[in-house]
Amino acid sequence: MKRQTFTPLRDQKINMEPRPVSTDQIDGVMNSSEPLNEKMAKLNELRQSHDQWASRQPDTDGKPLLRYIDDAVKRLLHDDKLEKKVETS
Repeated sequence: MKRQTFTPLRDQKINMEPRPVSTDQIDGVMNSSEPLNEKMAKLNELRQSHDQWASRQPDTDGKPLLRYIDDAVKRLLHDDKLEKKVETS
């Protein structure tokens, strides 16, 4: 969370822009049966759209969901390497 001082409710500006990416979307990409390169492209698009949304929000930096997306990419790459090792043995 970004550091901020107390602002009375009547003076606050509310940005009602909905969050463009959810963890369900990320999990849906991870569990799909698409090839690795398509999954990586979709995860990259989701990460970029969330990063752009977070940069416009005064109350959040969006780091938790960015970490979730990055962890999904790492899991995807790690699982793909494991599948290749199983196929060769």
